[in-house]
Amino acid sequence: MMKKLFIIILFGMIYSGIHAKDETPVDSTMFTVGYHFRVNTKTADGEPVTDSLQTVVLVGQHFTKTMGYHSFWTKINGETQETFDAMSAEEKAHVPTILRDIGGKKMTVYEDIPVQHYVYEENEDLKWTVLEDTMTVSGFLCNKAQTIYAGRKWTAWFAEEVASTAGPWKFHGLPGLIVKCEDEGGIFTFELFELVKRVFPITMEEAKRPNQKIKREKFIERRNKLFLNPRYPTEPLYYHTISDADEQGWTLWSLEKTPRNPDGSIPLRYLTRIINGVAIPFKCNQYQPLELE
Repeated sequence: MMKKLFIIILFGMIYSGIHAKDETPVDSTMFTVGYHFRVNTKTADGEPVTDSLQTVVLVGQHFTKTMGYHSFWTKINGETQETFDAMSAEEKAHVPTILRDIGGKKMTVYEDIPVQHYVYEENEDLKWTVLEDTMTVSGFLCNKAQTIYAGRKWTAWFAEEVASTAGPWKFHGLPGLIVKCEDEGGIFTFELFELVKRVFPITMEEAKRPNQKIKREKFIERRNKLFLNPRYPTEPLYYHTISDADEQGWTLWSLEKTPRNPDGSIPLRYLTRIINGVAIPFKCNQYQPLELE
């Protein structure tokens, strides 16, 4: 028998300490899925580079929730220097939180454009074409499917043996868990690295923060216009005038391990500004939009 990808099985009671009293549980997980998320892009100087992050999908019977992998697990296991660094990278990349109502066929998306938190709803029903190709991905025998979403053509590999229509980011709707998804241009790849069977609450804590409601089309247009500007990699906040009210200090990715300049100062790329609870780095790589439209 082919050895499966390492699957952590931790059945038991819901861990009551991972959410505050003012968070609203809407479901509980059957399992969670960790995905590597890789983006092939360029530095501000035009050199090829790959940004690597991790996301998690909480899969329930009625809802799924997608968010930063380390942001979720830090709530459970507490914060270490390593998880702080990873969580900071997720915040710097503005990884969205997506709550999907499976029965209602609706997604509520919480995403930042510094210095503002936004929320919008999406009723996108993905139209998949299932092909005859098969391939083993992350230890699962998968079938191939393709779709066009938001201006990009995507190929997904899904495992029918995992009874779920869930997948990474906004992808869903296939007769099995999506194990891998990549765009035709070779820019983006989501790939499963972990499946954890344990019961956790799926909550709506993002609804408690001051989010500005916006139409999806307007959000995509605004984000892409700002982030695709040539100034963005070297001046990520070029479009915002810093006020005294914005100043909330600086955060280091890792104080003890941060490389230093010859004079002992800290390079700016290892610092980020926190404004209105949104992380803004001093410098970042060129932005690659998942959604073109």
